[in-house]
Amino acid sequence: MAIATTESRLSRPLLWASGIVFAALTIFYSAAWMYYIRRPVPMPQVEIGFDESYSADGIEIQNVHPGSPAEKSGLRANDAIVGINGSTAGSPQAWAQLMRQVWLGSHPGDIVTLTLRRPGDAEPVVITPRFRARQGAGDTGGIARTIAVQILDLYPLLFLVVGLAVLFLRVEDRNAWLLALLFATFISAGDMPDSFAAAPPHLRAFLIAYRTLLQSVLTGLFYFFFAVFPTRSPIDRKVPWLKWALLVACFCLGFGGYRVGYTSPLPFILALVPEPVAQDARRVVVYGAITLGLVSLLYNRISASNRDDVRKIKVIFWGTVVGVTPAVVIALAQEVFHAQISFWLNFVKVILLFLFPASFAYAVLKHRVMDIPVLLKRSARYFMVERGFLILIFVLSVALTLWFGQAFSHFFSAGSKAAVPVGATFGVLVISSATQVHRRVRTRLDRAFFRSSYDAQQILEDLAARTLNTSSREGLALLLRQNIWDALHPRSAIIYLRTGTGFLHAFAGDPPPEAADLSSADAGIAELAKRDGPWELIPGQMEGTPLAPLGPECLVPIHGSSANTLEGVAVLGPRLSEEPYSSSDKRLLASVASHAGIAMRSITLAERMAERMEADRRTEQEMQIAREVQSRLLPQQPPSLKTLECSGACIQTRAVGGDYYDFLDFGSGRLGLVLADISGKGMSAALLMANLQANLRGQYALALEDMTRLLRSVNLLFYRNTQTSHYATMFFGVYDDATRRLRYVNCGHNAPILARSNGRIERLQATATVLGLFEEWECTAEECELSPGDILVIYTDGISEAGPNDQEEYGEKRLVAAIQGQPPQTASQVLQAILSEVQQFSQGHQADDMTLIVATCQDGDKNTAA
Repeated sequence: MAIATTESRLSRPLLWASGIVFAALTIFYSAAWMYYIRRPVPMPQVEIGFDESYSADGIEIQNVHPGSPAEKSGLRANDAIVGINGSTAGSPQAWAQLMRQVWLGSHPGDIVTLTLRRPGDAEPVVITPRFRARQGAGDTGGIARTIAVQILDLYPLLFLVVGLAVLFLRVEDRNAWLLALLFATFISAGDMPDSFAAAPPHLRAFLIAYRTLLQSVLTGLFYFFFAVFPTRSPIDRKVPWLKWALLVACFCLGFGGYRVGYTSPLPFILALVPEPVAQDARRVVVYGAITLGLVSLLYNRISASNRDDVRKIKVIFWGTVVGVTPAVVIALAQEVFHAQISFWLNFVKVILLFLFPASFAYAVLKHRVMDIPVLLKRSARYFMVERGFLILIFVLSVALTLWFGQAFSHFFSAGSKAAVPVGATFGVLVISSATQVHRRVRTRLDRAFFRSSYDAQQILEDLAARTLNTSSREGLALLLRQNIWDALHPRSAIIYLRTGTGFLHAFAGDPPPEAADLSSADAGIAELAKRDGPWELIPGQMEGTPLAPLGPECLVPIHGSSANTLEGVAVLGPRLSEEPYSSSDKRLLASVASHAGIAMRSITLAERMAERMEADRRTEQEMQIAREVQSRLLPQQPPSLKTLECSGACIQTRAVGGDYYDFLDFGSGRLGLVLADISGKGMSAALLMANLQANLRGQYALALEDMTRLLRSVNLLFYRNTQTSHYATMFFGVYDDATRRLRYVNCGHNAPILARSNGRIERLQATATVLGLFEEWECTAEECELSPGDILVIYTDGISEAGPNDQEEYGEKRLVAAIQGQPPQTASQVLQAILSEVQQFSQGHQADDMTLIVATCQDGDKNTAA
């Protein structure tokens, strides 16, 4: 059964020292108890027939035996004896001593005077019962009773052996400590020997205080243990503080009797509430804690999932229930109902109680509850084989030396001492050869028992050299797993490394499917990220976490550049030698993890560089495709009209841009001229440009009927499909070839320049605000007539604002001069001349997209299609 624990934060030497002190105290008390329980003490031969308890105020009568002298004299339950033959006492211990002295000095038929304090009576009551012979005095009960007494006298032994054995084999396991403490409290629950009174004063004080301390916390510790073992119970999950509260309450309500050896509330409690109330509270806490402990154990019995866990907990469950329940019921009957318990019933109770430690012993040995048997068996077997071979070599060496010494003695004369050095020399050679043989055989034994004799420096040098040639996570994980296996021989070794998605993936090892990937936020992994070295686990510590199916015994964090950044983790199972991971093993693992962290950083950096290069390549490829797509959206051929020749061009700053021009053929000699500038640059502007073009081309036929209606619709669609910060300026015109008239709307765009043939310059000023900025939008259409020789230039601010630097711009004046300075030529030639002059002025520097439409008006008879 896995044991859910938390790692002890105490160092191993301190835990061992604490364990030794605890064991010494427990053994000492147990030995003293078994000694004094056998020691004969003078026993009163008389009685008057009542059961009592002691307090500072007197002797409390718990029960009066029917037909006894006590009953005949009028003694009642709940009476308190406050005087014996006129003598009184001031403490529970003194009252017990006074009663014992009087009883020892009396004989059957003698009269004793008892002064009573009776509830309801204001005055003391005096009775004079006559002693009778103590029932059962001198009766040993035969051989059966004698054997039973001998068994009862060994009561602490089983609790002692099982508790201390588990503790020292799992000294860092919190539950091993809890079990040992719990068994120690059960040892203290044995009847207090009367002969404790014969012990030296200091020893008697220690024995009584020790007994009272442990007995007071017995039931609180019982619940504490089963609240966390084998797993946390639902009660502990909901009320985690309850186990501590019950432990403290049990102590406060029980340790008050540390001077007499019986549980009673501490003085400060008795100062707050009456003693009967405090005693009732003690009973509620004591028996409530026992009940909660049994309920927690029952839950673990019911909730056990796999067959192996069911079999393990089943033994402990029935051993605890059958062993502890009868003892609890009998104690409750004695304390509440003052029931008389016979010797044989008490014997049966103790025998059943032995099932409690026996069930744990059986579970440990048979079902490997704490993996203790394998550890003992394998270590002992290795020791016997290795030492046995060494002894065999020694015996053979001595035998061969003696044999050869005897053999060589025949070659020397009688009395010659030369045979001795010859034989000794041969013996030295034999032993030297045997040492070499032993070294080789021991190496084979180490391999057979999976023990390690590794050179850490050699492993690290090999790892450092090989990681230089490792360029993948798979290769690094396999390399780490092989190095760890060669050195430590873990039963399982799974290497997790961080992937690009942030998860830890098992690149080496064979985890179950549900544990193939781990998250840094998983329980256990988050705790591991905070550690700077290997984390040796107690069996079952990862219960309830994704690591539980792996059965880990040691987790090795692989950190990145930051101490809390986990680049990977090595999950190691128990070693095949069943040995724990030593300090040198952990240092080796920490060094291996450090090398792995460096390698992971190199691999991650290389991957990021490769990803960046691939991303740049893809971006370049995608931008090239986008450029080609956008260029296909622009007019591929200039329109053909009789009286108007048009040409357009768009030179973008980036691969794609937000400038847009278009020629819309309405048919019947009518042509739409469109030029727009989208706010922003790059891909976002290009997408908005495509959206605007789609809106226009989808409904541009409306322009012949109602141009303003068309543009209001375009504005509304552009407004709804873009963010509030995006807008577009646009010039939209419709030219009629038959009348040479241009009807247009300027939506906040740079005023196109109309250079008349007579040298006059006109500007087609804005007739509306920009598109897409306002939902409610209106515009006005204007109209002008072109004459042969006129030149219309529609441009974006990339033309007028072009310049070699931020301080100097090409400007509208230079643009007008360039237009007027053109000799009669085609629209395409004028466009190229303007662009060349702008680019020459800006000296190759381009800060914005440059888009231009040039339209030259000609005599219809001379115009030819471009």
